[in-house]
Amino acid sequence: MTREAKMEVIKYNPEIILKQHELPVFKRYKDGITHVIIGAENMYQACRCCGHLKNEKEYNLHGYIDQYGRRMLRTDCRECQNANDRVLHNLKKENGPPSSYCAICEKEGNTVLDHCHETLKFRGWLCNSCNIGLGKLKDSIEMLERGIKYLKGELNE
Repeated sequence: MTREAKMEVIKYNPEIILKQHELPVFKRYKDGITHVIIGAENMYQACRCCGHLKNEKEYNLHGYIDQYGRRMLRTDCRECQNANDRVLHNLKKENGPPSSYCAICEKEGNTVLDHCHETLKFRGWLCNSCNIGLGKLKDSIEMLERGIKYLKGELNE
C-alpha cells in the first residue's frame, strides 16, 4: 500500500480514540492535504541532531501515521535533515551501487548504506534489520560485546 493510499484509508476521527490515547493535536495543511499532528501549534522542540530549540514549523512530518490517523513531527529539524540527506547522497555516490547482500548477516536482498554518525565515514551495506539493530545498540562496540556475553550466558547479574 502506498503512503498516499494509507493516508486515504486512515482518517482522523477523535471520537474513536481511547481515553488513554488522547493527545493534543493541531492541523497542518500541505499540498492540499490536511495533516493532523500530535502536539500543539507553534510548539517548540529540541532537534535531536543540533540540539537547538526550534518551532514546529521548522520540522517535516514523520512518515508514520498511527492507528487514529495522527502523525508526528520528525525529531530532526529541516536544516539537519537536509544536511544528513546531502551526506547520504554523497556517500552513496562515492561508494557505488549497493551490495546485494548484508555485510553482517550475509542475507541476500535490499541493503541500506551504513555510516558513522560522528565521523560521517561509510562503513558498508547492511540489511535494514541489521542497520536498525546497530542503531538500537547505539553503534557501541561495548554494548555489542555485552550483548554477545548475554547470549552466551556469561553475564553475572
